[in-house]
Amino acid sequence: MKFTTAPGVLVAMPQLLDPHFERSVVVMVEHDHRGAVGLIVNQPIDHPCAAVCGELGLPWPGPTDAQLLRGGPVEPQGLWMLHDDGWGFEETMRVCPGVAVSRSREAIGRMTAAREARLSLLVGYAGWGGGQLEREILEGSWLVAPCSAELVFEWPRAEVWSLALRSLGVDPAHLVGGQGGLQ
Repeated sequence: MKFTTAPGVLVAMPQLLDPHFERSVVVMVEHDHRGAVGLIVNQPIDHPCAAVCGELGLPWPGPTDAQLLRGGPVEPQGLWMLHDDGWGFEETMRVCPGVAVSRSREAIGRMTAAREARLSLLVGYAGWGGGQLEREILEGSWLVAPCSAELVFEWPRAEVWSLALRSLGVDPAHLVGGQGGLQ
């Protein structure tokens, strides 16, 4: 069986107890026979995006309370940006309609200077070796859902997991381990 999760998102099932991925929603960046790369979009870190930009000498264009997101356990110091797909830089990859990913200093500098409203900052990423993610999906650890700009930029981070499940017609309260829809 062949899976393709990009473009798309992975929604962790309640039985996935790995502390890195428990109740996570992962926006998939790449997925092929060599492996997969994604960014967790619902794990805020207690570190303001404004502070990250300040360390780079850049203005933060978003809300002052916007928090850095933990994109995953791999390369936890690496900075990633999910942003509107109207921006394109040498390394930019389109993730889904309305969403792209970039990593360069040029990208963050130009987007913050232009006061881009659809910009999320993440550190680290989620990675799987060849065949690993396919096995995890077959084992029932993940559901695959469509990606959308609303999920990435508009849904409240604390509700992304339950809203992603509901977008698939799944009530989190009815899942084994769903804990009455706990988010």
